[in-house]
Amino acid sequence: TVVALITKDDSATIATMLASRTQLRTSSARPTIAARPARVSTVTRAALEPSLVISATTVVFLSLGRFVFLPYQRKSAAWAQDSVGPKTTGTTFFDNLQKPAAFTLQSKDPSGFGLVDVFGWGALGHAVAFGILAASSLNDAGVSAFPR
Repeated sequence: TVVALITKDDSATIATMLASRTQLRTSSARPTIAARPARVSTVTRAALEPSLVISATTVVFLSLGRFVFLPYQRKSAAWAQDSVGPKTTGTTFFDNLQKPAAFTLQSKDPSGFGLVDVFGWGALGHAVAFGILAASSLNDAGVSAFPR
């Protein structure tokens, strides 16, 4: 710490500085700011309700995946498993590693619509929903999402 010795002359100087400091604080020499107009509350509403659009397209894509495309997908997977890849007897360590994971193709659904299918078709539904919402927002802004 620094100890300062204050003399009578220094105390007068300090008193003058403190007095001018308080004057600066109470000084009305502040710059004037133009008054802002009163804020008007506006409510922005989307043309489409986002949660409903996302839910509806996800349900549509899950339904398409389960009832329309699942038989074709299973038929293609069975063909690919029989005709593509090396033919081995299944006796080596690496042959066991190339088998598909059990949870990817097995489920309690009668047709075998599994966890990976739900994630895949749900992701497609979400992606299409976001595209619909983006196109709707562009249209609301006056920009054509699909040029003619």
